[in-house]
Amino acid sequence: MMMKRLLLAVICLVVLTGCWDTRHFKNVKLVLTIGFDAADDEKIKSTVSIPTIRRGADGPGEETVSVLSEIGYTPRSAREKIDLRISNAFDPSKLEVLLLGEELAKKDIYPVLDVFYRNPKNNLNAKLAVIEGEVEEAIGMQPNIDTRPSKYISGLLDAVKDATHTTGDNLQLICAELFEPGVDFVLPLLKVDKEMSTLKFNGLALFHDKVYTGDKITPEQTTLLMLMMGYKGKVARFTTQVLEDEEEQIMNYISFNVMNLDRNLNINVKDGEVEAVINLKLNIRVVEYPKKHLDKATEVTKLDDKLSEELTKEAKDIISRLQEANSDVFSIGRRIQAYHYKEWKKMDWNEEFSQITITPKVEVNIQQQGVIN
Repeated sequence: MMMKRLLLAVICLVVLTGCWDTRHFKNVKLVLTIGFDAADDEKIKSTVSIPTIRRGADGPGEETVSVLSEIGYTPRSAREKIDLRISNAFDPSKLEVLLLGEELAKKDIYPVLDVFYRNPKNNLNAKLAVIEGEVEEAIGMQPNIDTRPSKYISGLLDAVKDATHTTGDNLQLICAELFEPGVDFVLPLLKVDKEMSTLKFNGLALFHDKVYTGDKITPEQTTLLMLMMGYKGKVARFTTQVLEDEEEQIMNYISFNVMNLDRNLNINVKDGEVEAVINLKLNIRVVEYPKKHLDKATEVTKLDDKLSEELTKEAKDIISRLQEANSDVFSIGRRIQAYHYKEWKKMDWNEEFSQITITPKVEVNIQQQGVIN
């Protein structure tokens, strides 16, 4: 009988024991958005948004959002100053969005991100973006669409990811690319529209070796770049000019969705010379083309050739921008290191990438013409 009681006591201890690191949200202030700007004397300005729920007497509480900024020598020192201005403890464990001002991003961004990687309680799924101008202005803006800056900015970044404008890299995914040679990355570039009180997706910021180069891919070119990188979101849509002789401009354009893609990157290294070929095949569905009904195979073939020509031309311009910025977002250097290591050891990739030959070949095939043929 005594043994049964002892066994029951042990089982109860195992089942009922609480977590040693339990944290109660009522004792912390959850920070959902954090941004950093460059300040004078090489200091850093940290801006945060903190939601607070005020309980109502007879119904659901009302949420308010506080936006606070402080300047410090490091992100951690700025955080400590903010902590002195709020009730309860500063807690970024539920962080949703991390923003970098463009001037700060033009320096090595790892020292700013280091504090997030060292604490296991931080949320590495937080989305990253660069702000044209200052982060403080972006976070402090209160659009009418959403009450929380974190909800609005996170939703905007999800939307551009789904529309194949960005890969949606977060803190965790970007970590390896910060340190591995032969691979660079892009981040969404957002701009404050003061007149409309909104943020606007303004292209992709090109990075090289942890630094924003100051160059970007325009919003109109981002979808093609993503496809060239082998990434497709929920929708990949283009509007392209295929005619020039129509009086009404609308008749010169076609809009189409990419149904699926086949992308191959072939690299040849010989006598220290690098040649890369990006083959991109797109099967598409026409969603808007008021000029003609596509009921003839000859018309479809002609349109296939024209679209292939136009997108290949656009792809060459994108590659020119990448090489000018020295941003190897295709990870060509990583592949050379993996498969041509002897040649890689002889190269200075920081100098080589802008000089190598990269040839894009885009092939478009119309698979569906819509309900009207």
